[in-house]
Amino acid sequence: MLKTSFPNRPEVVRTATEIDLKLIQILREDGRAIGRVFAQQTELSEATISRRLVTLEESALLRVRGYVDLQDSGCNAAAMIRFSTTGSPDSFASALALRSCFYRIATVVGQSEVIALVACATPSKLLAEIELVLDAHHDATIEHSSEILHVIPPLEARAKKISPKKRAIHKSNTTRRCRVHSQTIRALQQDFRMTVVQLASSAEISSPAASAKLQEVIDHQDIRPIVVVDPHFIARLICAQLRISVRRNIYKIAQTIVDTLNPDWVFICLQTEQILLDISVADESDLLRWQHEIKKIAGVSTVECTPFSAVYKQSFDWNTDEPKSHTS
Repeated sequence: MLKTSFPNRPEVVRTATEIDLKLIQILREDGRAIGRVFAQQTELSEATISRRLVTLEESALLRVRGYVDLQDSGCNAAAMIRFSTTGSPDSFASALALRSCFYRIATVVGQSEVIALVACATPSKLLAEIELVLDAHHDATIEHSSEILHVIPPLEARAKKISPKKRAIHKSNTTRRCRVHSQTIRALQQDFRMTVVQLASSAEISSPAASAKLQEVIDHQDIRPIVVVDPHFIARLICAQLRISVRRNIYKIAQTIVDTLNPDWVFICLQTEQILLDISVADESDLLRWQHEIKKIAGVSTVECTPFSAVYKQSFDWNTDEPKSHTS
């Protein structure tokens, strides 16, 4: 069976209970839901829910982060790169996972290959980052590279229509406002459920100011919640990438796939009209079903499947290690 492993997590992963699945559902609807909301929908006490969430987070089974669109984060160049190596794919993948510009690293079943998602502020910085990798790993070469034009995240992190009441109120963009805005978003990317007190400390502002800024960035969708769940925890034992070639209307076809199948991640690429999907499924028959359903979509030419043997990094908190500016 093509079971994907996760080398950087605890060895034993239990399967989610009905209560766990309910907690995940609530968090996907409201990433900052409070204890009372959980208690009302699960009939468990707020204290029990709090302990359960802490345990799941400490076990790396469930966490809520903030998602920012790639370009809004200051990353204006991104690519999905397939490396081939004559050395150990696992050692190479482990090394790439330590690099801050690399956000998803996975080895391929039955191949000496590593697929990596890299994103940088500019194309020149991206090329420089790749050159550093190749200089440090002489046994690695690039088999294929696809420039990413657009990223569609999981459902809860997709932008929604903003009501007129929540539209931005014009304020002058002072240096301090931009700095506070940037620090707030960066902190929420790491932990979307961060308390107001923690946020105030991180942004070096008062708690009332932090509360107001928090509400502002959420209402304006400068940052949106993303619920990161270990696939094995929810009985999805196989992770894979589907490479889809299309004849026309790449954005329309990508949206059709999103609306009908709801994949984990969608990457729209520049070269040869390709769409890349990152998915997690229960078994091989489910994987085949995905390919079959996509092939039925008008405009799709081919669907190629690349199962992952191991996922070494799965992070989409773009550019949190580098300075960036935001407008209010």
